[in-house]
Amino acid sequence: MKTARLAVLAGTGCGFPEGFAVTAAAYREFVDDGRLEPEIARGIRRFRAGRDLAVVAAEIRSAFRDASLPAAVADEIVAAYGDLGGEGTEVAVRCSPVTSADPVHDEVFLHLNTADDVLAACRRCFASLYSAVAIGNREAAGLDQLTAVMPVTVQRMVRADLGASGTARGESTFVRVRAAWGLGDPAVSDADLYSVHPGDRPLIVSHCGGKATKTVYAGPRGTCRVATTPDERSALVLTDEELQVLARWSVLADRRFRRPVTLEWAKDGPSGRLFAVEIRPGAAPAAIRSRDLNVLEPQPG
Repeated sequence: MKTARLAVLAGTGCGFPEGFAVTAAAYREFVDDGRLEPEIARGIRRFRAGRDLAVVAAEIRSAFRDASLPAAVADEIVAAYGDLGGEGTEVAVRCSPVTSADPVHDEVFLHLNTADDVLAACRRCFASLYSAVAIGNREAAGLDQLTAVMPVTVQRMVRADLGASGTARGESTFVRVRAAWGLGDPAVSDADLYSVHPGDRPLIVSHCGGKATKTVYAGPRGTCRVATTPDERSALVLTDEELQVLARWSVLADRRFRRPVTLEWAKDGPSGRLFAVEIRPGAAPAAIRSRDLNVLEPQPG
């Protein structure tokens, strides 16, 4: 899962947005306390008997959203949010699916700044485990619907909409970096492209892409594309020093996972800081999935 992969690199020198994880065990406590398992089982039986999948999925998700978080779990989440700064601190809450059968990567809640909003987003992330697509995928794969779990990642907002984002991936002796202004994974045809040979005497080859548009936030969950300025289109997104940092992180990630991985990064506009926000592919060791909510090691600043 996403949080576990980031946690594997905690302490290696890679920079992460400060945050915490609501683990699979916390999800199980929520399901048990809310007596949701019978609701799930009943819905799945109805689906297998011929009821419309979309209707069944909506009914299960409604039961999830109506259930209250157990007091102990809610208190831990609020306390962890308090450690990030508490009320007024902007965070992003994302699903962190354990298996590829649960494609809920679109379930992300941005710019949340109250504990109540964070708790509500966690409940919605839990409920997303029973989208029609996720239920159908598990049925097709022969997976047990009742053993599925949904951890959640909560992190400080990185204002990449005011900065930049992209990917870094090791290829042979070079690290290939893609970068563009704003949010998301930029298209190769439009992005700045860099080849970085890390080391004491780094070699950097840069290509300035067109960067005609960028993606920015348009609300609590939405984004939109806007035109870039002439200065943004003509300037390189990253400096040589920033490229060396990303290349170093990419090498560290490859070594830690013992295979090439793609590092998704974001640059916070207000602070100018770089952050690693996701690592893919490659599963994290099961030992990372602990009961402790504070899985991510806080970073300075």
